[in-house]
Amino acid sequence: MIIITGASDGLGLQLAKLYKEAGKTVINISRRKSEFASLDIICDLQKGSDIKKAVKQIVALEEPLEALINCAGVLSIQPLGKIIEEEIDKVMSVNVRAAILLVSGLIEKIKKDEADIVNVSSSVGLKGYIEQAAYGASKWAMRGFSANLQAELKGTSSRVISFCPGGFKSKLFEKATGIDNTEDGSKWMQAEYVALALKQALDLPKNMEVTEIIINRK
Repeated sequence: MIIITGASDGLGLQLAKLYKEAGKTVINISRRKSEFASLDIICDLQKGSDIKKAVKQIVALEEPLEALINCAGVLSIQPLGKIIEEEIDKVMSVNVRAAILLVSGLIEKIKKDEADIVNVSSSVGLKGYIEQAAYGASKWAMRGFSANLQAELKGTSSRVISFCPGGFKSKLFEKATGIDNTEDGSKWMQAEYVALALKQALDLPKNMEVTEIIINRK
C-alpha cells in the first residue's frame, strides 16, 4: 500500500491517480476524501491527536507498506513585518511537524516492511524568496528532515527521497494568493508530470536511492 498525505488535491491527487492505475492500495491522509483512494483517513494534520489516530489505524492494517509520501502542505505568502504567529504555527504544523510525527509513529512498520519515505519539499527550500519567510523555512526544514532520515535509515532497505519541485499548477497557489494558476499553461508545470517523475524514481530497483530530486520550470 501507498500512503499519501494530502491526496485529495494537487500533486497528492495526481500521485494517488497514478498508483490506483498501477493497481496499488492508496491510503489518503487528509481533511478531505480523495477520488482515487482505497481508504480515506480523515485527519487534520495540525492536530497531534488526529495524527496519533491515523498512525494507529495504519498500524492495524495487514497489508505491507511500500511508501509513505508526505505531500500535504500549505503555502504562505506574507511580507516581513506582517507575519503573524498563527500563520507560522499553521505552516510549520502541516508542512513539517505532521511529517515528523507520522514517520516517527510508523517507523517500526516502515523498517519491517522495508518501505520508502518521500518528503515533498520545494525549490523554495533551495533559495530565499521575498515574502515567503515562514513557507521557505518550512521547506528548508523538510530537506533537513530528509537528510536526518537518510542517516537514520542507512543500512536498511528503506530509501528516503527529498523531492523539490518548482511551481506547478495546483490550488495551493490560489488558496494563498487568490490567483488561479491552473489556466495558464505556459508558466507552470503540469502536476501530473511532476507526479510521474516522482513515481518513476520510486519505481527504480531498491538498491538505487535517488536522495534528492529538484525539478524546475524551464
